Amino acid sequence: MEVSFPKLGLEFDINRVAFTIFGLDIYWYALLIMTGFLLAVLYAWRSTKNFDVKMDPLIDVVLVGLFCGIIGARIYYVIFRLNSYNSLWEMINIRDGGLAIYGGVILAFVSGLIMCKYVEKIEILPIFDIAAVGFLIGQGIGRWGNFMNQEAFGSQTNLPWGMYSANTYYYEMVGGVSQKVGPTTVHPCFLYESIWCLAGFVLLHFISRRYYKFKGQMFLSYLVWYGLGRAWIEGLRTDSLWLVDNVIKVSQLLAIICVLAAGTLLYLGWNDMPVKLPYIKRTEKGKGVAGLDFAFALTDVSFQHTKVWQEAHEASSEGETPSEESADR
Repeated sequence: MEVSFPKLGLEFDINRVAFTIFGLDIYWYALLIMTGFLLAVLYAWRSTKNFDVKMDPLIDVVLVGLFCGIIGARIYYVIFRLNSYNSLWEMINIRDGGLAIYGGVILAFVSGLIMCKYVEKIEILPIFDIAAVGFLIGQGIGRWGNFMNQEAFGSQTNLPWGMYSANTYYYEMVGGVSQKVGPTTVHPCFLYESIWCLAGFVLLHFISRRYYKFKGQMFLSYLVWYGLGRAWIEGLRTDSLWLVDNVIKVSQLLAIICVLAAGTLLYLGWNDMPVKLPYIKRTEKGKGVAGLDFAFALTDVSFQHTKVWQEAHEASSEGETPSEESADR
């Protein structure tokens, strides 16, 4: 497929298939996703000391999260396009495309939560912190898989970096509705999101090394940063999942909710303001309340200062400079 950026004088001939093994096509999308995942794991391995996390349980949590994340991304996509499928096989066949990143993020973190609390029996928030920073690496690289598939682009634009391909011909916006109207250049939304995620990774990495004050801070920062970018970029896209047709885009609404909720908690945590969370304790049978732990995750959530922050605070209160080992972790 030919892809061009006419005003920049750039042309590319791309093939969504990277190579073939024993008759099985291996797609660039899958390779880029796995590359991003491996780089995220490498980053986590190099950062375990800073987040006060042990590598062995982290790997277990991440592997389960990857598997569940793929399932969640597909479920999220299919739920909002049920009318497009005629069989169960079509619903589960991800080789034809159809993954929604928010679904992957949601189920990955839910599975990670369960793994941390009930399988590995380790603290939840530090794992979420290190995973959140790594997520931005994976998303920043994985979005280039959308370029190879020529998907996840936006409405028409006259900007210098406007992109054109055979696929963009079929997704032009006319009066807010996607219609086939003729060839024109469109917003390369995959590029916008890739740059946004990689810039977010650099920012959160710096914050985690110098201003990592409380457990859960990086996770909340991820939700705010990614949500801000996604709310803007989703507004440009023409292939969005709609909650209400041509009125409310699912991912855009979810992004805004994440920004508001996570932003509020981030502010409270940074200012050492307590947050009261509901908790229903387990009870024995016959005492009037079902024996369920409704808030099993929230019981571990609190704005506890990180080890890195405590060491820096103690050193500054004593008039000393934190050691190089503490600063570099």
